[in-house]
Amino acid sequence: MEGPLLERIPQTYHRNATRVKHFILNREFGTVRTVAVFGTGRGGTSVIAGCLRALGVCMGTLPHAYKHEWTPIVRQADNSVDMTQTSQIVRKMNENHELWGWKFPSDVFHIETVTALLRNPGFIVVTRDLTEVALSSLARQSVPLEISLNDTAIVLRYIAARMRYWPWPILAIPFAQALREPNALVEILCAFLQIAPEEAKRKQATDFVQPLTRGYRPFDAKSDQLHDFSPPLDDLSDSQNLAADFSVRYSKEYFDQFEGLISLATAAAEKLAAQIRGPHELAIATETTNEIHRLFQAVTSETGNQSLEEIRLSSSKEWRIAINQSMERLSTMAREAAKEALHSPGNYEALTRLYRALQLLIRLRVALEAALWRVKPGER
Repeated sequence: MEGPLLERIPQTYHRNATRVKHFILNREFGTVRTVAVFGTGRGGTSVIAGCLRALGVCMGTLPHAYKHEWTPIVRQADNSVDMTQTSQIVRKMNENHELWGWKFPSDVFHIETVTALLRNPGFIVVTRDLTEVALSSLARQSVPLEISLNDTAIVLRYIAARMRYWPWPILAIPFAQALREPNALVEILCAFLQIAPEEAKRKQATDFVQPLTRGYRPFDAKSDQLHDFSPPLDDLSDSQNLAADFSVRYSKEYFDQFEGLISLATAAAEKLAAQIRGPHELAIATETTNEIHRLFQAVTSETGNQSLEEIRLSSSKEWRIAINQSMERLSTMAREAAKEALHSPGNYEALTRLYRALQLLIRLRVALEAALWRVKPGER
């Protein structure tokens, strides 16, 4: 056991002179002749795909000029793969190119359906820090940070889980480091694909990978052409389509969470109301009401007649009415926002209101639970 394991280490964990940390799995499984680039949205896959194009690798019959996206996988209306059409495209690519590939991040969810069609497949997995992806998505597409973090983590988890069972060569490379070291990146890609492009192509690839770039660029861009080549209207359209998709998807999840929690909060409020027997318990319960009142005003910019003044309650009945009003207000906010989010015009306004309503409900439930512990420590 010790021998084979030690033999595999140099192939897997690269400890050579390159300044870009990376690893290759399953090098012993052959030479790559069809390469697919995977990663998360805003994760750096466009840079890797553009670099491959600059090195002379065909990345599709008509890849996007700046995002370098193309896919041989034909999807049907239900998002399943049309195997007949896909096999025809793959066969034609095999006939015309000794080495070819593509980059289309969401294809990772279909790749195992089509691997039988591919000739000597291999994969390049581009990784990027979660915070960097989230900030990039916010700046580029106005995606809320909490959504980017969650969605990126889901995709990364899926890729990592599948990598364990892919018996084909896999190169994993961190985007941030690769961007800082263009020469090293080019050498790593050439070594993985076992290609030896001419010096002009290597230079073109190196010039394309620029750490100070401010957006999408064609693969033949010069080293000093750092501006974003992607038309603003295209970016706006992409952002609006993404917002509509996320709004539908996450509004369902958020509202389901809300409906589940509202019953728990109601039960906690009823327990607390039953414990209010004097001024001490009423004061504790009133603190809870005032806390939610302040938070609601803070996150909704609502002032109202009471502004930020504390609510004064004189009985358990008054407190029960006040807490019911708070929960009803949150429920109304959530219902209206959830309905609007299903038909988002291409922004996150309704989804953000729903998310805030859910957050406030979570705070309310926790505040009620805390008040119960203070009223009756250890007796729940």
